[in-house]
Amino acid sequence: MSSIQEMVSYAFEHAEGFKKLMLHAGLSPEEISSESDLEKIPVLKKDRLPELQSDFSPFGGFSTIPSSKMARIFMSPGPIYDPQTKEDDFWRFSEALEAAGFDEGDIVQNTFSYHLSPAGFMFDSALRKLGATVIPAGTGNRELQIQVMKDLQVTGYVGTPSFFAILLDAAVEKGWTIGNELVVNKVFFTAEMTTSEMRRKCSEHGIQVYEGYGTADCGCIAFEDKIGPGLKVTESAIVQICDPHSGETVKSGEGEIVVTLFDKSYPLIRFGTGDLSCWVDGYEGKRIEGILGRVSDGVKVKGMFVREKQLAAVLESEGLRSFQAIVTRSGNQDQLEITIESNNELNDELVSRLQDVIRVTPVIKRVSIGSINKSEKLLVDQRKFT
Repeated sequence: MSSIQEMVSYAFEHAEGFKKLMLHAGLSPEEISSESDLEKIPVLKKDRLPELQSDFSPFGGFSTIPSSKMARIFMSPGPIYDPQTKEDDFWRFSEALEAAGFDEGDIVQNTFSYHLSPAGFMFDSALRKLGATVIPAGTGNRELQIQVMKDLQVTGYVGTPSFFAILLDAAVEKGWTIGNELVVNKVFFTAEMTTSEMRRKCSEHGIQVYEGYGTADCGCIAFEDKIGPGLKVTESAIVQICDPHSGETVKSGEGEIVVTLFDKSYPLIRFGTGDLSCWVDGYEGKRIEGILGRVSDGVKVKGMFVREKQLAAVLESEGLRSFQAIVTRSGNQDQLEITIESNNELNDELVSRLQDVIRVTPVIKRVSIGSINKSEKLLVDQRKFT
């Protein structure tokens, strides 16, 4: 029995949600014995997870072990509950960090959140597997962060490029320079697009830049290794580029990134991430061009996906039904401005209510009724990455 057939058979027997998906498609495990056979299985869309998890709490019937046996349970916006079924490098990012040169000689500042979302633990566990010392810095607090970076002689950074830009600017304000007060020499960015401007800025300071791509559900999917163009696809999962509508694999052109994991405790099989990409010419099946957009209405802002439905739900609860959200970028920072039609003053707690749901702090602006063009999209991404 092939490893693919073994995984599909195990998931069919032990994960009720996957079994239901297979039966609805008229499939049996015996029909799936190779990577090409996976195409027969309908894509499990990430955007369906909140609904499925609500019907079959907490993991939609796709886990094979009970919640009480999980190492940790996280909550991503949606809400989507993500399990960590075991300790060690569960999300498999050590492969990417090793390619970026992180090892036991490094002291690394991990600036991803350890609260509710899995990103902090995702990189903490990968760095520890490589033997690196981890500073669980989390998000925000730039003054404290650069002080830690200086005092502990941090050599590596893991986080978003926008926050690293903030730290570099804070260091400049203090008159600190890389190579003197600060010795960081390598960074691993994910959750946001890394611009050519950011790469240039790091290069000027002698800092090596590596970029990776993954999700809270799937962990590591692809990463920069400087050996070839684009991002190298992980060896720890099956990654396909598929037509977002039919689910059929595409050899050229854009498609949805669809991932199959070999994890018996949480066997995500043909999981549609909602992210769009394409194969690098000449490297089909091995290297992707990066993230080219989203299949759904979600837009990634400061590393978190913001969706029209989330915004509408919060605003409608306040009696506010007409709005437009615009994402821009200024000084390497994503900004989310929400224009809301209302003849009355807005609730002072509206920003915090929105932040609780989307995990991003928006700027809200009130305009009079009829000011917003109803023919335009509710969520507009005006950022231009170069």
